[in-house]
Amino acid sequence: MIASAASAAQAPRPARGLAAGIAAALLGALVFGFIQGKIGHRGQEVGYWALCIGLLTGAALGKLGGRAPLLALIGIPLAVAGVSVAQLLGVAVLMGDESSWPTTDTLIGHFGLVMDHWRDDILGRNDITFYAVAGAESYLVAKRITE
Repeated sequence: MIASAASAAQAPRPARGLAAGIAAALLGALVFGFIQGKIGHRGQEVGYWALCIGLLTGAALGKLGGRAPLLALIGIPLAVAGVSVAQLLGVAVLMGDESSWPTTDTLIGHFGLVMDHWRDDILGRNDITFYAVAGAESYLVAKRITE
């Protein structure tokens, strides 16, 4: 009886795992992007946000997806996308505060300006390194949880 309950908990549920991974990446991006925009971009915060988003995404994929082997691989682009959305949202919040535009108007109506500012002034080698770290962490956490 106990063995069947343990095997049922590890049954592959890729759709549930994928939905949880997407939700975790988006939630992490929203929370950390808003915080990043309010405190400003000093360059060192992206590492912490990337680690948190990678951990959240990998944990959601591994815990709710069961033993679906592709979910750990799907965690890599999900975590990278989460960190990218967090940075873009942070730029939109920062630009909105500086220009007195609402954040949604800045993000939707002035998305080209947000992208240009992010690409020219924010994105650097450290950020790209932490994108890779977030993807790797998501993969490793998801893989470890399903073992």
